[in-house]
Parts: sequence; structure tokens; C-alpha cells
Amino acid sequence: MKVVTFLSVKGGVGKTTLTVNTANELAERVGGSEKVLVIDLDAQAGATVYVLGHERQENLEKEGKTAYGLLRGALRAKEAALDPEKFVVKAGGEWSSRLYLLPGDSRIMAIEREAIAEAAAGGFGWIVLLRQLLPKLSESGFSYVFVDPPAAFGVLARMALAAADYFIVPIVPDDFGRVSFRMFVSDFFNEAVWQIKQSGRSELPLCGGVVFNRIKTKTQESIANSIAEEVSKSKLYGSYAIPVYKSRLHDYIIYVKALEEHKPLKKMKNKTKQDMQAKKEFASYFDDFYDYVVRDKVKNLG
Repeated sequence: MKVVTFLSVKGGVGKTTLTVNTANELAERVGGSEKVLVIDLDAQAGATVYVLGHERQENLEKEGKTAYGLLRGALRAKEAALDPEKFVVKAGGEWSSRLYLLPGDSRIMAIEREAIAEAAAGGFGWIVLLRQLLPKLSESGFSYVFVDPPAAFGVLARMALAAADYFIVPIVPDDFGRVSFRMFVSDFFNEAVWQIKQSGRSELPLCGGVVFNRIKTKTQESIANSIAEEVSKSKLYGSYAIPVYKSRLHDYIIYVKALEEHKPLKKMKNKTKQDMQAKKEFASYFDDFYDYVVRDKVKNLG
């Protein structure tokens, strides 16, 4: 099993859209009995609403068939938590037949409060809570797991990082975008890494790439070049190169329409040249993702 987390310290960078469409595209390419899972850890349940619609997300929340239900049970050692697949639902519709969801829940921030209380008592067991649930999902045929945490570097994002083999950093190239990248080479990030080490995990997650997203202007293109140069001079954990994807994604209306229609980008009809360009850019981005993450090219970067 390979686990990929999309991380951002700022909302509005297109993290959820990238997570869901990347997962769906990979689900179209796996074979045999392999399946792909999206775990929605955001209180806004954006990934779940995107795929299933708001009404179904609300019903799943009422039934407790969500990531919150699973993690709450695991924290409290309930028997139901021993079988994560009970909380997983199939995407259906026009999504890949191999794509599944562990739905989001507006109550999931309660997990943060319980974990903070545990940390105050000197424990870090919470940080590997999600990772400890993954082996049973692997046994159920899930070869790839994508995690969509909140756009902040709190408990749930750290939990997602601790579960990941790779993390992807989407950045909107503006002045805040510079700060977003620097977060991942900061003392704050290193504190999370220290917590992961304290939990007993020895192999740390690698950065599967920095992706420039939602670009609107030539000024932003210039800022992207500047950030890319800064990234190229940085090393994760002081040792690992951080790849910057050559493909860049622009802010096209088709992404909004796909969200409104609860469809993957590739299933949307091409009505304008911009629609075709958006799909072309995403295909190029996915090729970069496939090389760096699925084929583990990152591990050969030094």
C-alpha cells in the first residue's frame, strides 16, 4: 500500500480538487483487485461533497459512517473500529469503479481536542492512529490511499503526514505561497517530524512534489519561477531533494463546474478551448505525479 497526503497551510489552493481527481485518475489505471481510497479528514468534508454530493454526505454523517466515526472508535478502542472497511463507501456515478471514500464529517475537530489532551499528558500515540488502521485496508485490496486533511498544520494534518509515504504541496504562487513552502522546511514542520519519530516510525514521509495551482496572471507565473528556484535549493530533512512539477495548473472555470456536477475533470464535456487546456494541463501534472510518486522517482533524487 502507498499513502499520499496533500498538505497545505492555507485554504483555497485547490488541494481537495487535486486530491480527488488524482485519486480517480490513478483508480482508472490500477488493475486486478486493486482499489483506491480517499480519506476525507476535513471538517468541511470537501472531498466527500465533491464526489457524493451534500445530501449523501449528510446522511453518512448521521449514520456515523465517516472518518470521524472510525477515528473516534479507534481512540476509544471500540470493536467497530477494528474493521475500517465498514466505514468505506464506493464513489459510484461517473467516478472510477475502483474509487472509494472514507467520508468526511463536520464533527471531526473533536478528534483534535482529544489528541491535544493526550499530548498534554505527554503522549504521541494519536499521531499514528490513522497509520495503524491502514494494514486492514491493505488486506481489503486498497493499494493506494489519498488523504485530504484540513488546510492547517494541526493534529489531523500531522496524523495524515504520519500515515503518508509521500506528501504533495499545492501552492498558489502569490506572496503567501512563499510562506506556504517555507512551512515545510521550518521548525514547526520539524516539530511534527520529531513527534512522528517519537511515535516509533523510523522511515519518514518524503515530499512527492510541489505543484503550482490556480494560476491566473503572468505575475503569478513569475512568482512561481521564484518559488521554484527557492525550492530547488532546499533539502527535506537536510538530505532529500524536493521536486517541483514542470506542469502548472491554471484557474479554469471547468474545475468549478466539475465540483458542481460531482464529476471528475476528465468526464466533463469540452465546451471551450480553456476546458481542453485544463484537461491537458492536468494530464501533464498526473504524468509528473505518476513518475515521482507511483514509480518512486523521488527516492532517486538524492
